[in-house]
Amino acid sequence: MDVLVMENLLFKRNLTRLYDLKGSSRSRYNLDTSGSNKVLLDQNFIEAMPTSPIFVGSMAKRLLERAVWNDTTFLVVSWN
Repeated sequence: MDVLVMENLLFKRNLTRLYDLKGSSRSRYNLDTSGSNKVLLDQNFIEAMPTSPIFVGSMAKRLLERAVWNDTTFLVVSWN
């Protein structure tokens, strides 16, 4: 049995936008962006970034880059 444990990054956070990013813009647009707890998709993210960028500090950027690296490495190893 393989088990993957991930921390809950949303715990006790007040979020105004939540994106489910898969790396594709094909069929990845949520027309209904009103209301709370709406999950936006890749194309929503692409449209929002020029006017509403997400700013992070250098430490948060390094942590994010490391997390993406670890996730992609895990996926590569899993497929081999």
